[in-house]
Amino acid sequence: MKSIRKKLVGTLSYTITGLVLCILLATDIAVDSWIDHQFNRSMHAKAGMLMTLVKQDKNGIEFRFSGEFLPEFEGSVEPEYFQLWYKSAVFERSDSLDLFSRKNLPYENINLGQSKISKTLLPDGRDGRIAYAKFIPQVDTRDRDYFKENSQEPMVLAYAASAEELNFVLWLIDIIFIVTTIAVVVFIRLFVRKSVDTGLSPLNKLNQDLCSLSIADKAAVITLDEPVQELTPMVDSLNRFIEENRQLFLREKRLTSDIAHELKTPIAELINMTEVVLRFPEKNELEADFKPEVLRISKRLKNIVSSLLQLQSYSGQKLRKEDVCDINYVLERILDNSESDRVNYQPKESLPFVVSNLFALESILINLINNAIQHSPESSEILINTRSTTKNNVVISIQNTMLQPLCNENLQQMYEPLWQKDTARTSCENFGLGLSISRALAIAIDAQLTATAEKEKIEFSLFVN
Repeated sequence: MKSIRKKLVGTLSYTITGLVLCILLATDIAVDSWIDHQFNRSMHAKAGMLMTLVKQDKNGIEFRFSGEFLPEFEGSVEPEYFQLWYKSAVFERSDSLDLFSRKNLPYENINLGQSKISKTLLPDGRDGRIAYAKFIPQVDTRDRDYFKENSQEPMVLAYAASAEELNFVLWLIDIIFIVTTIAVVVFIRLFVRKSVDTGLSPLNKLNQDLCSLSIADKAAVITLDEPVQELTPMVDSLNRFIEENRQLFLREKRLTSDIAHELKTPIAELINMTEVVLRFPEKNELEADFKPEVLRISKRLKNIVSSLLQLQSYSGQKLRKEDVCDINYVLERILDNSESDRVNYQPKESLPFVVSNLFALESILINLINNAIQHSPESSEILINTRSTTKNNVVISIQNTMLQPLCNENLQQMYEPLWQKDTARTSCENFGLGLSISRALAIAIDAQLTATAEKEKIEFSLFVN
């Protein structure tokens, strides 16, 4: 199972660690290169200074070296070494070479004007570096004309110095880099984990609130102690979801109570009638009334159960729309089977055909017409109008006069199962399920069912796509 926390910690740790390692590695390489370059540069500078001490005139070559000012070439503590070759023969060398068994530096023939630095083992056994340079000795101004006619022989200089201190510094820098890298990796891991845990704490708190929340508690809502921009939309959505589920819970609770009430009344009637007949078996008139009453009550129970099953079957379902329907024909067929003559409908020839589910469409219209007949005065007229919209959709409107006035809240409650405004809850035909079934079927065929009330009139409109 994936973990947001582990993924965040891993991604951030690896990313930041990789970035820091690249920076540290680049810094380490840059510092090492700079120190190494500075050491080589100092060796070139020292070799250049030694080359300036070589002078040549008509009488020969002179090396003007003074150990008093350059004691490193004479002492035994941290000695440095140099050696000069002229015509491939040793011309001069430092006194520090006489302190050890190896008296000479290795000779390497290079091109004139070329310089070279390489690693070597010093006569005293230390690791070092040696710089070679091939040059022409300096000439005084007064002797330059002479040497224009007589060519000069080049000389080779070798200068060697210990590199152990340099290597120690480079190793120290590498060790510091390794230690720093390990410390940074550990710190980043702990820092990222702490930061992620802190950042996810509102989410954990939200989870705890959800675990302790009860839909049955009407005052239960999710709140954040400190508003978090990313969680605020989620909290709002959860609160809406909780409220919707609370309404569904209350609706199911009310529906259960209503179903129990609807079933309790006929069952109680059956029990009472049976007890009377059993108590007075000799009275034949009771037995004669008993059978039709039992049939009537049984039909009522059957109608209630059938309507509830029908409502349950179509709630949240989608029906296939494969029937080409002529609204005029559908309405005329429904009205022909109706026993009421109070319905006024004038067919319109301009209505387009609609593709829908014929069974669902007929069931909705039958329920709406029966609802209008049952909840309107006997002397009133029920009007049915049809019209088409600009998108070739058909709107069917059914208007009737109300027996009791309805408010806006009642218009929403009408679609609740078993809801009834009046007290006629013992009718064999009126159970308060017709509008609920109609709305469930309308949703199943992507139609819209709306109701509007004005004064004593109520109008249901069915928008068929």
